[in-house]
Amino acid sequence: MFAKFKSTNVAAATTSQSVADGNPITQYFEIGKPVACAGPELAWRIHDAYRKSDNKECSVFIFEKKVAEKLHKPRRKETITELLKSSVKTLERFRHPRILQIYHTVEESADTLAFASEPIFASLSNVLAFHESKTYDNANVAAAGGAGAGVGPAQTQGPAGVQPQRPAHAKEYSFLDMELKYGFLQLTEALAYLHYSGHVIHRNVCPSSVLITKRGIWKLAGMEYVERMNETDLNSSIPCPPWSNRVSKMAQPNLDFMAPETQSTSKCSLLSDMFSLGMVICAVFNNGRPLIQAGNSTSNYAKQMETLDDMVHKLMPRLPIALQEATSRMASRDARPGPPPSFCS
Repeated sequence: MFAKFKSTNVAAATTSQSVADGNPITQYFEIGKPVACAGPELAWRIHDAYRKSDNKECSVFIFEKKVAEKLHKPRRKETITELLKSSVKTLERFRHPRILQIYHTVEESADTLAFASEPIFASLSNVLAFHESKTYDNANVAAAGGAGAGVGPAQTQGPAGVQPQRPAHAKEYSFLDMELKYGFLQLTEALAYLHYSGHVIHRNVCPSSVLITKRGIWKLAGMEYVERMNETDLNSSIPCPPWSNRVSKMAQPNLDFMAPETQSTSKCSLLSDMFSLGMVICAVFNNGRPLIQAGNSTSNYAKQMETLDDMVHKLMPRLPIALQEATSRMASRDARPGPPPSFCS
């Protein structure tokens, strides 16, 4: 079964294995080419792999610590490393069919972190980057507000006549309507499990935290920022840090998908996760572009949040009718209910 994998990826495997050199995970897995990326600032590189003991297909996630060293701040490398290690441990603790399944716990060397999971095709972030890149050809139409335009802030353009390059992490794939329906349902089930069984708030539901398996199932990962809920009242808000320019962006949730109450009151609840899910749904139907594009600026975030309800309203005709009401409620600036029982049914 894996003869083709071995023969056609010898060079890639050699290079990929060398990236993980010194990491104990290489004792257990043969690591192939990188195929996707995920996590905060897409810090995890996802490689095709198989387990040596039984030839079981899997994926190996590798984080190169030198990525954090580029942040040029004392202890940031250690902070990011510990954050990513703890996220894998959290994933192992929450076992559920809609949560990413870990095959091998996180291993560490001087240069890398690595762990193994069920086989992954791509992160949702990879796929949406492809969909957004397809709109580059329609940049002039979009600028004029025509049919090809995405809802949200104007897209930054390069020099005249020069279209942006497709991001290296973009993964070419087009969703079927049924895939999206079940994908959103799977994320809702993952959050329901975390909220009502795990009693935690995820705090970073965004495309880089959603992984699509090679079987086409959407799995929730990205557990870097989970917070324990109030055990006596699961619907109540708890304190949580707002996004800050004084903290590395790699050590914080994705600002473009963060609930407004987190930024304005330093509090979050399970409804904050539902807001983020609503924003993910909006991005999927907005040519891959998030409605809020803050560029890691809290002032941009606040300014764009003022017009969020209008942007959501303009986007609704692109969504299937069955999704419109629930999504508009979840992605509202104001206090919002969760999706109704008929969501995605």
